[in-house]
Amino acid sequence: MNQTSSKERCWRKSRIAARLLYRKMAGPLRPRDQALARRLSKDPEVENRLIQQALYCLGGSRKHDLDRKLVAR
Repeated sequence: MNQTSSKERCWRKSRIAARLLYRKMAGPLRPRDQALARRLSKDPEVENRLIQQALYCLGGSRKHDLDRKLVAR
């Protein structure tokens, strides 16, 4: 049986959260994505630092645009 380690599970969830943030930046989220985002926001395994790392990993320069939009709010 292949069991995922806690670190891998946390990283996977954080990457999903990062993808949702990029989708949010592109336009409104679908109800399914909103529900998933709410669920991940309450998950203690999903940490801000891991989401930040995932944002850099997935988007590079797009991460700076996202940071600017979040700060402007």
